[in-house]
Amino acid sequence: MPQSKTKASDIAIEAKRLYFPQIAHVMPHCYARSILHEDSTFIPVPDRTRTHGRLRISVQDCDPVDLAIRWNDENRKLDPNRQIPVVNMANERRAGGDWESALVAPEECFARRSNLVSALPAPWNPATSSTHYPIPQKGGLYSPSVVIFRSGQDDYRPWPQQEYRSIPVISVAPVRRPKLDSTSTTYSFDDEKELMRDKMRSILRIATYYRYRDLCLGAFGVGPVFRNPARETANMWKELLFDSEEFNSFENIVFAIDTSASSSQKTGSADLEVYRETFDPHHLFPTKFR
Repeated sequence: MPQSKTKASDIAIEAKRLYFPQIAHVMPHCYARSILHEDSTFIPVPDRTRTHGRLRISVQDCDPVDLAIRWNDENRKLDPNRQIPVVNMANERRAGGDWESALVAPEECFARRSNLVSALPAPWNPATSSTHYPIPQKGGLYSPSVVIFRSGQDDYRPWPQQEYRSIPVISVAPVRRPKLDSTSTTYSFDDEKELMRDKMRSILRIATYYRYRDLCLGAFGVGPVFRNPARETANMWKELLFDSEEFNSFENIVFAIDTSASSSQKTGSADLEVYRETFDPHHLFPTKFR
């Protein structure tokens, strides 16, 4: 008889009872805290430019957290000080969303394998009484050291302590289920589209403010949870990254879009192909012959 999967509620109870205190004890340098940026419009962006030519973008079919872990491991071999943050599609009302329920969604699955829910609501300065929630519409949270201690949702297998990984996380809440036209490919209302663009700016401004040159993005706001249209969001990312001088300091960006059957995002292969087409180097940098 096949073994039943562990309940999400049991995973959450175990994390809070066992793993969160253990991480605080064995990895005291990884502070489970976050910094709130209430309105990214007022973030002072450093005046920097890319040092290695034009921006490189890759679109990969994989889990963004797993990719960020591998990417950071590779980077540490070359430059121990150069880290890559992963973007968390946050629930705007509570840390981890419904991670203690059976809901299968990106942030919930991320929370079950890490101490994300411990880090998100905790202010960087414990003496302050400010709260991080609800996350402001044009704001976001920066968590320098979120610790991952188990594998993804296929089995949530715990790792030995020596395999724990710490990565920086930028949490922004996408526009949730905007009104779309009859084809479900275009925003019906310009204000919802512009708000989504502002949220993308928030991600890039926070990453730039903390001087990151590389960034691991998932399918931010795309899929059945948030339901933003893939082609429009891909084109907005393209415009921000290539047409805006504000964000010309990035060197490498990966859109990790997981289309596997067990994916917490349930993003379809069609959405993946839209992003691959949009960021195809032949489309971004067409060769002209005279």
